[in-house]
Amino acid sequence: MSKELKTGIVVVIILCLGYWGFNFLKGQNLLETTSRVFYVEYDNIQGLNKASIVTINGLQVGRVSEITFNTDPAKRGKLVVKISLDNDFEFSKNSIAKIYSTSIIGGESLAIIPSYDDGEIAVSGDFLVGKVESDIFTSVGETLNPLKTKVERAII
Repeated sequence: MSKELKTGIVVVIILCLGYWGFNFLKGQNLLETTSRVFYVEYDNIQGLNKASIVTINGLQVGRVSEITFNTDPAKRGKLVVKISLDNDFEFSKNSIAKIYSTSIIGGESLAIIPSYDDGEIAVSGDFLVGKVESDIFTSVGETLNPLKTKVERAII
């Protein structure tokens, strides 16, 4: 085997590994294609990103794969979040997909809160109910607003 052929084979292998690594860092696993896809609609995603983790009861089960605007003219401005789950855990269509803050610094994740009622089991392609949990700064601000109002009244 000539040196040129060996060099060519090494270059092709490096390019393939580079392509796989780049997609892996973007949150796409090219080796696993058996994931279920669900959609969630939000008015505001509070900084949720593509490739953010999706958890069920604290266990990572998938990733956010796409965030787009709703194309329906009646729902203009709403965001549709596409999530891919790698786990076969079953939950009903009434389950809630809640965006929550993972730390004080920032970073949002999505948690599926399973509903165990007698509703239909969610299948790939279904829409889940979306909710947003307020972050720590918003909740502190909401707690201090009544105090601020009282102080302002006492000063005036």
